[in-house]
Amino acid sequence: PTQFFGHVHPLLLHFPIALLWVAAVAEGIRIRRDSPFLARAVTWLLALGALSAVLAAGSGWFLALIEHVRSDERATLEWHRWLGLATALAGCLAWAAAARWSGPVTGARLWLRRGFVWSAAALVTIAGHLGAVIVWGKDWFS
Repeated sequence: PTQFFGHVHPLLLHFPIALLWVAAVAEGIRIRRDSPFLARAVTWLLALGALSAVLAAGSGWFLALIEHVRSDERATLEWHRWLGLATALAGCLAWAAAARWSGPVTGARLWLRRGFVWSAAALVTIAGHLGAVIVWGKDWFS
């Protein structure tokens, strides 16, 4: 079970990246044009994104147990692992905030909801980048 769950990490990791980013974009659209449809869409995207982030983070921790990582990549792996967990937590917090405050809210609740959503997108971006560095090397994006 550990090996299987670890080996599905490359498959699972794409879901939270896509879902959390689409949720963040939809939340941004809500600034100019809010609607009950967009509120429901953001909540569902965050639900799926948070759950997939939990699965991706869990499978990544199992993969780290069975996969060899060069000694010069250990620090990157540790950052990637903890940022993956932070992404899962931020995704769950964003989902809870969007579900609780999906309607027209103002002030602190509005900015907390947006902050959680956009933080989850930022964290998944950083964690994903570090994962790509581990797999493809430091110059993978240049």
